[in-house]
Amino acid sequence: MKTIVRTVLLLGMTCLAPSAALAEKADRSRPIQIEADSVRMDDAQKTAVYEGNVIFTQGTLTMNADRIEVHQDDAGMSAGQATGQPVYFRQKVEGRDEFLEARARRIDYDARTETMKLIGNAFIGRGSDELRGGVIVYDVRSERYQADGASEDNKQGRVRAMIRPRSQPDAEGAQAKP
Repeated sequence: MKTIVRTVLLLGMTCLAPSAALAEKADRSRPIQIEADSVRMDDAQKTAVYEGNVIFTQGTLTMNADRIEVHQDDAGMSAGQATGQPVYFRQKVEGRDEFLEARARRIDYDARTETMKLIGNAFIGRGSDELRGGVIVYDVRSERYQADGASEDNKQGRVRAMIRPRSQPDAEGAQAKP
């Protein structure tokens, strides 16, 4: 039973960690809620597989997927994979009235390297900015993104980014005056 609880907590860390640098800090102390049509847990292999309309929530974090699989090693490190049509991830950004959103057919997370890989019609958006590509890799430690137009099936594609200028209250007010 202790391992099952650890696996559920591991899932929480797996889903939360990708946006830890930007995430609402209060989310870490909130309870984890997971709903799925089924779950298979293997204490010996330290795995858990949630399938069928999986809904994961913790504070402002929400993840929806068809399937989420989580692995833990002896050192407590973890890896997780979420698949769906698409997988959807959303979490409030700390100190701002905006959300980090991500979508892809598959999202892989590796706790050892603290990287999140979005594969297949990948999208990451924050506020009004967005990045799209076949594959997007996000490094949590450095808060850096890398995007490729082609997905893992090597079909050609392009990366698309939209970066909107940040409005400055003083500049807007000065421009609005006749």
